[in-house]
Order: sequence, then structure tokens, then C-alpha cells
Amino acid sequence: MGELLFEIGVEEIPAGYIKPAEEALDDNIYDELNELGLHFKNVTTYSTPRRLAVSVTGLPDRRPTKVTKKYGPPKKAAFTKDGEPTKAAIGFASGMSVDVSAIKVEQTKKGEYIYVEVTEGGEETADLLVNILPDLALDLPFPKSMKWGDGAIQFTRPIHWIVALFDGKTLPLAIGDIESSDVTRGHRFLGSQSIKVTGSGDYVSKLKENFVIADSDERKAIVLEGTRAVAEKHGVRLLEDDELIETVSFLTEWPVPMYGSFEEEYLALPDELLIASMKGHQKMFCVKNDDGKLTNGFVGVSNMIVNDKNVVVNGYKRVLKARLADAKFFFDEDRKHSLEHFASKLDGVVYQKKLGTVGEKVSRIVKLAEYLAEKIDPEKKQYASRAAALCKADLETLMVYEFPELQGIMGREYSRHEGEPDEVCAAIYESYLPRFAGDDLPTTETGAIVSLAEKVDTIVGCFGVGLIPTGTQDPFALRRQTLGVIQIVFDKGYVLSLNELLTAAIGSFGGKLESSAAELKTKIEEFFAGRLKNMWTSNGVPYDVADSVLAAGFDDLADANKRVAAMAELKKREFFEPLAVTFKRVANITKGHIQGAVDEALFEKETERRLHDEVKKAAHEVAPKLAAGDYLDSLERVAALRGMVDTFFDDVLVMADDEAVKNNRLNLLSNISMLFLKIADFSKIVA
Repeated sequence: MGELLFEIGVEEIPAGYIKPAEEALDDNIYDELNELGLHFKNVTTYSTPRRLAVSVTGLPDRRPTKVTKKYGPPKKAAFTKDGEPTKAAIGFASGMSVDVSAIKVEQTKKGEYIYVEVTEGGEETADLLVNILPDLALDLPFPKSMKWGDGAIQFTRPIHWIVALFDGKTLPLAIGDIESSDVTRGHRFLGSQSIKVTGSGDYVSKLKENFVIADSDERKAIVLEGTRAVAEKHGVRLLEDDELIETVSFLTEWPVPMYGSFEEEYLALPDELLIASMKGHQKMFCVKNDDGKLTNGFVGVSNMIVNDKNVVVNGYKRVLKARLADAKFFFDEDRKHSLEHFASKLDGVVYQKKLGTVGEKVSRIVKLAEYLAEKIDPEKKQYASRAAALCKADLETLMVYEFPELQGIMGREYSRHEGEPDEVCAAIYESYLPRFAGDDLPTTETGAIVSLAEKVDTIVGCFGVGLIPTGTQDPFALRRQTLGVIQIVFDKGYVLSLNELLTAAIGSFGGKLESSAAELKTKIEEFFAGRLKNMWTSNGVPYDVADSVLAAGFDDLADANKRVAAMAELKKREFFEPLAVTFKRVANITKGHIQGAVDEALFEKETERRLHDEVKKAAHEVAPKLAAGDYLDSLERVAALRGMVDTFFDDVLVMADDEAVKNNRLNLLSNISMLFLKIADFSKIVA
């Protein structure tokens, strides 16, 4: 069995491009080999700032052969009565590159047809690899690509060398004007630029001898362990950051952690500002003492081994000092003005052409926050109104202009400086939460209220002017905003009507929206339903359970979440499938029926009376459970009716000839349907 080693050597790739490209390389080689029918044992990918590589073991020398039948026209069209081939047969044989004598006849369901047996495969694996590898490399996805030289090809950065080996022999291929060889390159400054390799085994080991850690996971582990060790050596602890660790691992081929420090006066700046200055621009790690407070130390990771580390550390300190000095200047200048001063400038900042300025958006957020506070906690109304009025003010500060990632954070810090209540300060920051999947949710009531108001205003406004997400296009992050609303409501357990909330939000836009209120609410509610289903199913809820709960209504989001949890739990029970079959039958047979009162005088069989009595009893017992949100107990009580319902279907013809009797029986079944329809629509259950 053979081994493939394929490496693309390039100028330094941006750190954020590397991991997605490495993952795509893994996926693409896997798909290509499977499509060719080339079985293999393992696929291993490698990546550094200067290379993307893949090794595949267990490949056959040749593509496996297989014999397939290629069918042609019917026998009667292919041969004369005398058995001579017609033009149709001759043409078919020519198209299959065989002699007419190779044609055979087979009886099929449609009659007798001619066919030939064609042997496919058998090509040498090396030849197939030569054909697929150049395109596989050029098809790797990058946010931006470039052309160089004569511009014949484009890639994320200019390609300088290619290693392509199969069983230790060079595969003769080229990408642009770069031809393959068995020579790779080590670290740009520390290693040899001409390293002959024979396969993945010595590829990894020889690169390591030349100061390149080819395995990105190994490099990541080295960064984490090395930065921790350097921090601990200096009596502090690393402020660990998974994102930064990954970024640094893709900026280096031979990571070398180094410790340095900056002037203590800069510790007066907010922690988030210090972190942003070091992480965002310098890719340095902050450190903290045993009390968890930031110190004036840092850990940088160099891509070089130097005789005197102080030279590198002093370079870090010089750059960082300039950065921190700028940050301190912005911080001091901003605090010369109030947040209200910055908020007043928002009337001149366009939010969206059709939706007006950021100042107008803030006014709408204030109104909606006040509405929500009345619904959730009237005592927070004053705080919510104030926090909403200031939640976008820091967008006009020097600090946020320079550090956009600090919006909300600086608003919180500046409001603290001005003596605003703690609840207001926290809410200004929390109005941005959650910012991404898995992010923190607002902890304060006021923060949750303002965050909901801000997000709902964005959703309504964008939908109202046609800025609806399509495919991968979602410039206003409406999917994330919608999930944020759902997560906050779930976390806080708020009892809110989505329809009423949307009505309140729509009323603040005046004549800016292009859709009617009814049409707009329908579109947004459908969008919420899609997000709810995605969230539930990604958390393990069966898709039909999600559909059944959504079909029963989700105006109260928190209540819908309780119902889906109860249904998901019920579906785990052994009796669920027969139960679902019975209640699905009830739901289907009563669909479209206009419910009326049950008339006991129309009962013809004792089965009807017994079921009616049991349904009334169940309804009486279930009512307080439903009111308390005890949906699992409610479902189990309704489930107890299943046996009597089955007996009813066995004994009674529901669709009787007598219209009054038929409708009375449908009314009885509708009463059952209404019991569980308050929780889920069983017609959506797959059973």
C-alpha cells in the first residue's frame, strides 16, 4: 500500500485563513479519493504560516477495477429478423469503444435490451493523483486570494514550492509555473531551505530538525504549555485565551514564549482595554496575580530563537508602550465629556439609509425598553430608560473609534466614572450580550431588558425594509440577534407575548417600514420558529417534537421551551410510539372540524359515555397542571386516555351517516385533541 505526501509552500498566510483551509484540505482529499474509488487508511493534515500539507496512507497502487453493464436500445431495434446488427447496434458499439460482437442481450422488465460489459478502473494511482492535486490545491477556500507573476493562477499568497510524493517518488505536476519536487523548506530564518524528504515520516521529523512544528495541534499545545511555564516562572498566572492561543500557533512555526513588563501606571486603565491593546494588536498574553487581578506583565510568543531575548522583549515593550500611551490618551480625552455629549452626536450618524440615524434607533430602544420594563419589572423602568438612552453613546468616543471591540465596555466604564447607578452601568455593557454563540447572557434585569429592546428593534427594522437574511448573507446578524432574544427569554423565564412585543416595536418606526404590521409580524414569527427549531434540534430534540410544539404555538417563548422539554422526555418512554399513533389519529380526524358542545343524549354506545366522562375528569385534573407549566405530568395524564380512545375507535364509527351523531363524536374527540394541543400538535409526530 502506498503513501501520498502533498505540500504547498507559500509566503506567510494570514493566521485566520489557515485552520479553515487545513480543514477544507482534509475534506477535499477525502471526497476526491472516495469519488475515484481509491480506498485509504488515514488522512493527516499539516499547516504552518508557510505551508499546507496532507499525508494519505494505505493507498493502492492502482484504482480497483469493476465491470459494469452499459445498456443500449431494445433488441428489436438493434438487430434485424435475420440477426444482423442495425445502424443502432453499430453506433452503440462504436460509442462504447467495443466491437459489435461484444454486444449481449438481457431480458429486463421493459423487454429485451442490448448491453455491453465495460471494465472501469485499473489506472495507476500516481496518474490519478497528478490529475487531481493541482485543482484540489487551487480550490481551497480563502477570504481573499491574489495573483502574482503572469497572473495565470491565484492563491491566498504566492506559491514558492510544491512537494508531491507517492511511495517516495515525485509526482510530476505543476501549479502555475511551480513544479513539484521532493524538497521542502525549513524555518525561514533558522532552518535549511532545501530539505529532501521521502514521505510523511521524515517530513515531520526533518522539519522539526529545521525548527518547524508541522502539526498545528502540537504547536498549539506548545504555545499553551510554554506561555504558562514562562508566566509561572515569574510568579504570575497566564490569562488563558483559547482564541489567542490558536492565533499565535498559526503565526509561528517554532513558538518561543518570552516574558516582559510595562509601566505600572497603565494598570489604571480598564482591564478590557489592557487586554484589547495586548491581544488585538500585539498578540500578547496578559498575566494575573493569585487574586485574579491583572499585573503589568505580559507573555509574547516569538517565531525566533535569539541569543539575547531582551532584544525581542524590549521590542515588544516599545511597541506596547506606544499602544498603551495612545489608549491612555483616548481614555483621558473621552472622560472630559459626558456620555450624554457623545449620545447627542448620534443624530448625525446614519444607522441604515431607510431606517434613519443611530440617534433615532436609540429613541426607539428607549421606548421599547420602557415597555418591556413595565411588563417584566416596573421598578426597573427608570434604570432601563437611562441605560437605553446611553447604550450607543460610546460609539462616538475616541476609544471605541480606535478599539471597536470595546463598544459597550467603554460605555460601562465611562458611566461608572460619571457616577451612574451600577445597574445602569452594567446594562449599557449587557445590552450587547450575547455577542456570539456561547457568549455570556445579561445577568442584571435591566441589562436583559435593554438587550431585548435593542435586538428586537434591529430585527423589526431590518425585516421592515426588506433586509432579510438569505443563504449565507446576513449583514445585520439577524440570526444571531434572534437567537439572543430567545436565549435571554429562556434564561430569565420571562412571560412575554412575542406578538405583542413585535407590535410595540413596529409602532415606534412611524412610516419607515415598507410592510404592513400583520405581514411583518408573520415573517418575523416564521423566522423565530426557524431559529427555535434549529436551537432545539441542535440540542438533541427530535425534529418532529420541535415541529409539534411549534405547531401548537410559541407566542410565549419560555413556555414553548418548557413544552418541548416535556415532549422530548415523553418521547423517550416505551409507550410513546403507540400513544403517538392513537393521538395522531385523533388530531387528523378532527382537523378542520369546528368544535361544539358534546350532547350526551346523542350517545349510542356506552363506550362514548365512558370516554366522555374520563375526558372531563382528565380536563379537570390537567387544568391546574397546565396553569403551573407542569407539562410532563399533564402529558402523562392525557396519555392515560389512550386505552379508552383505542376502544372507542374499535367500537364506534366516528363518521356516522347521521350528521348529528358524527359531529357529536367529533366534538368528543376534539375535546381530547384540545387537551394535548395546548402542549403539542400530535399530527406532526412521526409514528
